[in-house]
Amino acid sequence: MRDGYQRGVLPPQATRRQMDVLAAYVAAGGSVHDAAELVGIRPSTVKRHLADLRARSGLTTEQLIYSGRALGWLGRPEPGASVIS
Repeated sequence: MRDGYQRGVLPPQATRRQMDVLAAYVAAGGSVHDAAELVGIRPSTVKRHLADLRARSGLTTEQLIYSGRALGWLGRPEPGASVIS
């Protein structure tokens, strides 16, 4: 255990970077490749951030997006735009 965290156990709160990646994923219309370009990281890193968010929260990606919108930190899509492809 280091700094109160067990190895391999994710802290319950998401990092700012993970939330930024989720927002980029939404802005990219659910495209991992396009989200990676928006944030300037590799697609595999986008997948890792999304997987960590799902593991921390126990929610699906769609539920994370809904939650982010409900809490006000994730913007709303344009009318008629699809969030998940």
